[in-house]
Order: sequence, then structure tokens, then C-alpha cells
Amino acid sequence: MQSFITLIFFIFLNNLLLAQEPHDDDLKGKNLICFNNSLSVDDWGVKFLIDKKVVLYSLDKSLYEIYQYQRTYRTNLKDIIVSKDQKIEYIINRSRLTLGNKKCKLVKGDPLILLNKKILDLKLKRKKKNKI
Repeated sequence: MQSFITLIFFIFLNNLLLAQEPHDDDLKGKNLICFNNSLSVDDWGVKFLIDKKVVLYSLDKSLYEIYQYQRTYRTNLKDIIVSKDQKIEYIINRSRLTLGNKKCKLVKGDPLILLNKKILDLKLKRKKKNKI
């Protein structure tokens, strides 16, 4: 009987220690585009998936290439914390929607498609500057 009570106590204690942040929201289905007007700073797309997973897309504006990263996230009242292997990689401010030096906005479309459109726009914009 005492071992049963001890087991219950440890289960209860374990649940307390592993308790979630009260503001750890599920953002599944939400998408962000984070951009900076500088041609040397990458634009980012963020796609929130099920089970606290997130896909990050990084657009290298000089090479016209998009890189994809699989990560996990958690939230608190102030931030969205993107991690890889339990190590924090990026923090997105929830009220200002900023990711480092980039401003983000909530979008309905797939971030990968939107970043591919951005590549086409960048190419056209740079071509227009040519005189010959």
C-alpha cells in the first residue's frame, strides 16, 4: 500500500514539474512572412504545423535560393520560441511580430509559394535597373 501511495506521489510530482506554460498556444495553420528591405538580409517564411512543429524558410536574396528548416516551437505570453534539439534558435515577438531585424506579418498563403513569388519580383526589379 505504501509503494502505491509513493507511486501516486511521484506521478503527481512529475506532472507538476512538467507543467506547461499557461500561454503555450497551438499556432497550427498560422503562417508568417518576415522581411527586411535590405538585399543582404534574408527574408523568412514561417509555417506552424501540428504537434508544435514549425517549418522555417529562409530566402537568400543574392542567390535566389530558399532553404528549409524543420524545428519545434513553444509560446509564452510575450514570445514564440523556435528551438532545435532543445536549444533556442529564434524568438518571434508576439505583439510586434518581429524576428530579429525583420518585420513579420500574418499571411493566408503558403510561405514557400510567397517567397518564390518574391524571387520573381526581385529578379524583375533588378533587371529593370539594367540599361543594356
